[in-house]
Amino acid sequence: MHLDFLNQYFTEVHFAKGELITRAGEVENYLYYLSDGIVRFFYYNLVTDKETTVDILFSEQFCLSYTSFVKQEPSLLSIEVLKEVTAYKIGREHLNTLISDIHFLEIKVGILEHLLIEKMQREAQLLLQSPEEIYRTLLEKDPKIIQNIPLKYIASYIGITPQALSRIRKRIF
Repeated sequence: MHLDFLNQYFTEVHFAKGELITRAGEVENYLYYLSDGIVRFFYYNLVTDKETTVDILFSEQFCLSYTSFVKQEPSLLSIEVLKEVTAYKIGREHLNTLISDIHFLEIKVGILEHLLIEKMQREAQLLLQSPEEIYRTLLEKDPKIIQNIPLKYIASYIGITPQALSRIRKRIF
């Protein structure tokens, strides 16, 4: 996104490593554009005491708990900073005013199309590929995940234990 656009409509914010941008149980009121940094989306299951990483985002991507933002209900997921983040945020009310302009509405539609396609591709990957195939795909197409994300989160993202990921890594390397 253009810096002029961001500065005009968004507010610059910073988050430290380990900080939660969005916390499960709270209502999401902001849309963030990641200028720099890395975040992960995860669900936490109280019964099993287990976190499941469902997405990892890098710079130049939009970030929010979408369902919470739209429905104004408590978020089921949390968004954690893995590498210090510089982001630009816009409040829900301000965004709704902005998208009353057809030009900005077109931008929103483009963003939603992109998010839907990514979600469908991720779903297909989890249903059609083995964990080893998913890991190999990450190595080939998204090596920055492998290079920047702790293995426990990569294992969770793939849907396996860290021990199973270790066995896959031994076979590959």
